[in-house]
Amino acid sequence: MKLLSAPMAAITHEAFRRAIARFGGCDEYYTEMIHAASFINGGPYEAYYAHCGPEPDKIVWQLTGAQTDKLVRCAELLLEHPDSPSVIGIDMNMGCPAPEIYRQGAGIAWMSKPLAEVEQTVKALRRACGKKRLSVKIRLGEEDFTEKGLLDFADMLCAAGAERITLHPRTRKESYARPLRKKYVQLLAEAINARYPAVSIAGNGAIDSPKALTDFTALCPAVDSFMIGRSAVQKPWIFALLKGILTEKNIDLLKTAEDFIADLEECQPEDFWKTRAQRFFAYYCENFQFAHYIKSQVLAQKDHRAMLERFVRYFEEMPDERILNI
Repeated sequence: MKLLSAPMAAITHEAFRRAIARFGGCDEYYTEMIHAASFINGGPYEAYYAHCGPEPDKIVWQLTGAQTDKLVRCAELLLEHPDSPSVIGIDMNMGCPAPEIYRQGAGIAWMSKPLAEVEQTVKALRRACGKKRLSVKIRLGEEDFTEKGLLDFADMLCAAGAERITLHPRTRKESYARPLRKKYVQLLAEAINARYPAVSIAGNGAIDSPKALTDFTALCPAVDSFMIGRSAVQKPWIFALLKGILTEKNIDLLKTAEDFIADLEECQPEDFWKTRAQRFFAYYCENFQFAHYIKSQVLAQKDHRAMLERFVRYFEEMPDERILNI
């Protein structure tokens, strides 16, 4: 079984991957979404989305876009990257439900397009990837999705050349507060394993503890990989914990945050420091007894350094919270 770090906008950049790697890492890191058209145009920040550190051999570049030609060209450019020989491959985002992505015809909008159109796009990407793996991340679809429609869509992806499908078992409009429909992950794995045994199926969603992973695997024994997103931001050590390789039983929550901010300054452009720090602390502060209080205090600061300074003062108020006993 493999454990994967999910793609998350403004979070799954190199500084965040370093935080995970310090505790032992995971099996694969999916980058935050690389917008195909923007990457092709070569904007001043686009190169940062393709960074592969600290473990290039575990990187999967995730692409988003609405036009086949731009997705293909972006894949071609990425495969010219100096670290390309090491990376695992490219993932196409067909699952993001964010309204701005959906309106562009990208993300989960792909699941509502004619199958023939999607098939041609996946085939074109498959050719562009060469020997690198091509994967696709999806949701269940629209609110009126059917089991047959989901399985037909996945079958088409495999026939067109996808070598992994990651399913987040919620519809486009279902919020994270709604329970996952995990049965569809198992149904998908059973159907795909029967026809395409070389294709990997990953389940995604609500894995925040060893028990949650055990429960998910028990419901989905045909699944070979599991992807973790929000819980990995709150607890960068979660992959090591789930794998049973966590050597630090007393986590210094302040040092982890300090290391992240230092890496952020080293790995990301200055214009990104504030927003990336905000995104990190929005989840990381959930580790504390007074999570809402410290989160609101930290996120209200003027910049990333002020956020860290306010974070430090929290431990002056609550010294017993600094060390987390696993």
